[in-house]
Amino acid sequence: MSASPDPASLPDVRLAGFLQSGLGLGETGRLIAHSLTTAGVRFSTHTWEKKDIATVPFDGIPASAPAPAATADSRPGISLLSLNGEHLSSFMKSSGAELFQDRYVISIWFWELPELSGPSRAGFKFVDEVWAATPFIQDALSKHSGDVPVKRWQHPVRQPVGDAAAARARFPFDNRFVFLFSFDYQSCVKRKNPDAVCEAFTLAFPEPLPGGPLCLIKSINGPLHPVAFTLLRHRWAHRPDIVFMDEFLSSADRDLLTWRADACVSLHRSEGLGLTLLEAMAIGKPAIATNYSGNLAFMFPENSWLIPWTSVKVGPGSLHYPADQDWAEPDPAAAAVALREVFAGGPAVQEKAAAGARYIQEHHSPEACGRLIAKLLSEAAGRKPRSRTQSPVTGRREAYASLAKSREIDWDTKPSATWLKIPHVLADLYRKTARTVRADRQTLSLTLAALKHQEERHRASMEFMQRRVDRLGEELSQVVQLLPKLPPHQSPLPLAAAPASAPDTAAAAASSPANPSPVPAS
Repeated sequence: MSASPDPASLPDVRLAGFLQSGLGLGETGRLIAHSLTTAGVRFSTHTWEKKDIATVPFDGIPASAPAPAATADSRPGISLLSLNGEHLSSFMKSSGAELFQDRYVISIWFWELPELSGPSRAGFKFVDEVWAATPFIQDALSKHSGDVPVKRWQHPVRQPVGDAAAARARFPFDNRFVFLFSFDYQSCVKRKNPDAVCEAFTLAFPEPLPGGPLCLIKSINGPLHPVAFTLLRHRWAHRPDIVFMDEFLSSADRDLLTWRADACVSLHRSEGLGLTLLEAMAIGKPAIATNYSGNLAFMFPENSWLIPWTSVKVGPGSLHYPADQDWAEPDPAAAAVALREVFAGGPAVQEKAAAGARYIQEHHSPEACGRLIAKLLSEAAGRKPRSRTQSPVTGRREAYASLAKSREIDWDTKPSATWLKIPHVLADLYRKTARTVRADRQTLSLTLAALKHQEERHRASMEFMQRRVDRLGEELSQVVQLLPKLPPHQSPLPLAAAPASAPDTAAAAASSPANPSPVPAS
């Protein structure tokens, strides 16, 4: 990889996004900040706190270098946004308008299906360039980007801090072999596919074995999706070696949990990137994942275990993902074979995991990615920003102001002293009338554009609500099918735990996160 350009050759760089959020885009923004720092690029940050997105308190945000001092550099500054296309309009109107004014705008997008959705496509009109972390994302974006270039970049990974000894002290799990799968319920349970991990585990190990392997399903935001959350636990309640943990962990504990895992598994139906796989592979953990989508940017047969799949429709109940698109259905039997192979261990398994660590450290370290990011920024420096599409609301307000100003024209044209001046009076009247007509036309045009924009938003909102209804309907049908199988006098879906007796309380304390020994999935 070529050397990083001189940071002094770059114009003003500003990094913006959900820099204090638990969203994947927030983590991407923080990793970019760290990578820019390693490359010596001076930049300033702009944090967007979006109240309708769940945020997580972090130990701190990355400290950026101070903003460059004013220079005679006439080139436009660069705005680097860790925001998806559907976020840009709201960001521009709420707090980031200055990042679009006379600046070259680069946005980093993620997507998990072969075709980009409508709300994301609308973001192309706000940017000059888009970056994609994987060929899978790049292909999806390029189909709809028009004249906006879509460039590849390498996503950095922060190597988890810790070691095996500290991890086993924090998360002992009776010193058993642990297969770890981590996901966020807000990222679409159907796409993340935890059921497939549990099914493959039970096929690989038909009976729970004393001291045998554990399958750890680590999640966040489960209570926000109570039906899916409860169904998953109930479905696998008969397997005490499938352990569920749904909670936010500190950065230190999250790192230690990755170190504690003996292997990382993701039988997803589709991924834009697969950051948890990257993190696990960076420290030499065997990685088992579906042979499909964004994770193939860094997972190969030589460094990981890739599971075959068949193409299926996304179908209803998949959050914001269109039901008519396709994604992968991994083969649980093939995954079970991989699980048994990794559990058995041996030199071949160790070498394949080590190959994964070497690849990640060479291509996805903050140092390597920082050099590439600096190179891409250097290529963008000096480019002229595209003509920016104005916000419909802002444009309508400006049109109204122009119309109001035109109404202030003095229409009381005084009679001419002589008939010879009549043509000049008529010409002046014509100019004033034309000015008002133009203002009226502009106002009507922008109002129509604003109404169309509002119609698109309502249509997108209706589609989202319909997908939510479909998802709830699908979950309800699963509940109805489950009811006859439950034993008598048992609450079918206990969404909240009953008050525990004294012995139960002691048992709960023994299995708390402070002493996370394996507990029956319930």
